Amino acid sequence: MRFFFYGTLMAGSGHRLARRVEKRMRRLGPAAARGLLHAIPDPGGWYPALMDGEGEVRGELYEGALTAADLADFDRYEDCDPSCPEASLYLRREVPVMLPGGAGGRGQTYLFNQPLPEGSRLIAGGDFRAWLAATGSEPFRPV
Repeated sequence: MRFFFYGTLMAGSGHRLARRVEKRMRRLGPAAARGLLHAIPDPGGWYPALMDGEGEVRGELYEGALTAADLADFDRYEDCDPSCPEASLYLRREVPVMLPGGAGGRGQTYLFNQPLPEGSRLIAGGDFRAWLAATGSEPFRPV
């Protein structure tokens, strides 16, 4: 299974689920997916939202085995309920992903599934970490 992470679950974030990814999956490297990336404000910090659109979103591609329990934990964190997609904040979908040098394939990721809330900002370069650093903003941390 391949997974494309572009936000708070990327390696080095310190998030407990990101640490699980680092233990169970092999990082294939930096990667990009087609779409637009927005930063969404929350009392716990900013989090990214990948949406359909003409642009490039930067993240990391991983490969390895995840259990059904792992996927359920990721879905809960992302407010993704496969049995009720219309009410889910994100949907887990497979998307085309490109690695440096043109190699690619497909990977699962989370696509934002609701209207953007007030205060959301387009991340022009599609890189959440770079946007956080440039703006001095803090990433979302669950309370």
